[in-house]
Amino acid sequence: MNDNIFLVSGLPTRFSSPIVVRPYELSWFDVELPDPEPYDVVFRNRACLICGSDLHLYKGLHPFAPLPACCGHEVAADVVEVGSKVSTLVEGDRVYISGTGANLVPCGECIQCVRGEASRCENRKAPISFSVDGKPVSRFPSGFGEYTYGHEAYAFKLPDNVSYYEAAVTTDLAYVIGVVRRSGAGIGHVAAILGAGPIGLRTLEVARLAGISKIIVSEPVDYRRDCAEELGADFLIDPKMTDAVDEVLAATNGKGVDYVFDTSGSLAATRQGLKILKRGVGGLGMLVLMGLYEEPSLTVNLSELMYKAGKIVAEWGIREGRTQNIHDALHMLAEEKLSIMKWITHRLPEDKAVEAMEMLINKTEQAIGVEIVR
Repeated sequence: MNDNIFLVSGLPTRFSSPIVVRPYELSWFDVELPDPEPYDVVFRNRACLICGSDLHLYKGLHPFAPLPACCGHEVAADVVEVGSKVSTLVEGDRVYISGTGANLVPCGECIQCVRGEASRCENRKAPISFSVDGKPVSRFPSGFGEYTYGHEAYAFKLPDNVSYYEAAVTTDLAYVIGVVRRSGAGIGHVAAILGAGPIGLRTLEVARLAGISKIIVSEPVDYRRDCAEELGADFLIDPKMTDAVDEVLAATNGKGVDYVFDTSGSLAATRQGLKILKRGVGGLGMLVLMGLYEEPSLTVNLSELMYKAGKIVAEWGIREGRTQNIHDALHMLAEEKLSIMKWITHRLPEDKAVEAMEMLINKTEQAIGVEIVR
């Protein structure tokens, strides 16, 4: 790695980028960073939250990111260079970047872009192309590296009182805000959250702010369960030590819950989620799937599904209302409505990226939220 790389306007710049070339193998490559296109921006990364999808990718099990690929897409950064037609940002701005490396870059000139709907661009392209052993790298560039590159529409200025470390969780937070908002959950409802990792804990806090009356959290890892309790869970379950279904039914007087937010990505947990929904022909509750599954297929009892679930919703990667959710997330951070730093347990430099991901995979060092920082 070269820690002395700098940008010179108008000249090509090279920087080091980490790429997963094979399962559990992260290698660093020297990459040329081009001058920005008219609507594009060069960013210097300051903090990148490791997402659960990064762990799937690192293990070679991400269904939408074939190797070689880059980890790191939840980024807070500084603007260091802007294209000739960029109008919303200037050098020195502190920003959150939506989907670093994971999003195709809009053209800025088609009818959708002109309307302000960059996510619907008709001519999107990869921000930078790079290949390893003749194979194109997906989700490039990496939020773990020093620099990234993207369209101005994907960058959002940070409130003055929001740190880079807090801002790096905006991807998760905006996603969860959208999930809870679309579910319709609120005052008088009872919800169960399966899994108390970063997404589960964000869901817990947003559900509490949405007015959900009772929140049950099921999590097998003790220190994550402790964090859920500190953040306001009403009832905690250790599914390794007790029957989670029996515990939920006991806690709800046998009725079950109105909503299950399944953040676990575990087939066993999803089956439990189906069983703890309120009972009734035609279904009375909603099962919301929020985790990314590594298993190639899910097997469920279709008769039980039809009887128990009023609605099953898969909520991974939905873009509808995303911009508003991001603005709401940044506002919530600025208003200090959330306890972000209670679950960001580790901040490590980029050369510790493998160590950071292994901590999360193996659930060591009491790791919950881990960031790669500069």
